[in-house]
Amino acid sequence: MPTTDTKKKSTSLRISSTLFAHIEKLAKQENRSLNNFIETTLFNALDYREANAITKTGIKESRKERTSLKKYSSTEEVFQDVEDK
Repeated sequence: MPTTDTKKKSTSLRISSTLFAHIEKLAKQENRSLNNFIETTLFNALDYREANAITKTGIKESRKERTSLKKYSSTEEVFQDVEDK
């Protein structure tokens, strides 16, 4: 499963009985629960990836540093700054 989140939200879903039967058949073919099959299929179809704890910490740290970063308006400015150092 492409997530580290262990909290689950229960939901009700209305789908046609023929689609349900097809999903159920596919899940059985892969020897997986219906819930696991649907959740994994949605993750893959939506290209959804949840950041793990280390990545989340890194994102928070980088956002804190963002305000103190020097801003440039052109590539020439960047190169000049590099040459000056």
